[in-house]
Amino acid sequence: MKRSEVKKIISDTLGLDNAGEDLTEAYVASVKSYDLPTELLSEKAKAAHKRLYEDYVQMLNEVSARLDTVDRQDAASGASAYRSLKLDETYNLNAVWLHELFFANISDLHSEIMADSLAFMRLERDWGNFTDWQFDFMACAMSARDGWAVCGYDMYLQRYINTLIDQHSLSVPVGLYPVIVMDMHEHVEFRDYLDDKKSYLIGMMRQLQWGIIEERFKRAERIAEAFK
Repeated sequence: MKRSEVKKIISDTLGLDNAGEDLTEAYVASVKSYDLPTELLSEKAKAAHKRLYEDYVQMLNEVSARLDTVDRQDAASGASAYRSLKLDETYNLNAVWLHELFFANISDLHSEIMADSLAFMRLERDWGNFTDWQFDFMACAMSARDGWAVCGYDMYLQRYINTLIDQHSLSVPVGLYPVIVMDMHEHVEFRDYLDDKKSYLIGMMRQLQWGIIEERFKRAERIAEAFK
């Protein structure tokens, strides 16, 4: 895969405004708009979640701008402004990306996956059958500590795996390209479901946007070819 193609895949997902140029340290992320017609989340819950996402975009841009001028001569592993900003960058960058992936892959009122789709065939290949993938993905979701469940292509294992991410930046596997993302933070489901995380999860799983997910699988396959 050409370098320009890899940059385009990343920029399309993250919404980077200057993705066509070679990035220095600074970059700008933009807020994306998502239509969430699902009735499984209240309008207040949707609005609060979108505001939180917008805050992460703002914080990411602030961190990016500060990184452009931070003193690198004083960088140290014990304590330094540069180290703190790099940690904040990862936290907010993941928060933005994961929220965008989540918003885009839920809320399909006519959710349906076809047996001849790439997504279905790859999940069957790597789990034996689609049902076993669902159970494993849900187990990851229920195990997340205020975080995320992610199904993605592992570039080193060369297969799709399910994993969990706590918060936004804890236990993130290296070399994972996400194709299905589920937000399991308490603030997402508590307003509408109290402590019944499982009902929230089942509802979101029933309304996955398989059309969007299919396109992610296609991009993951291109990445897979580049790593062979």
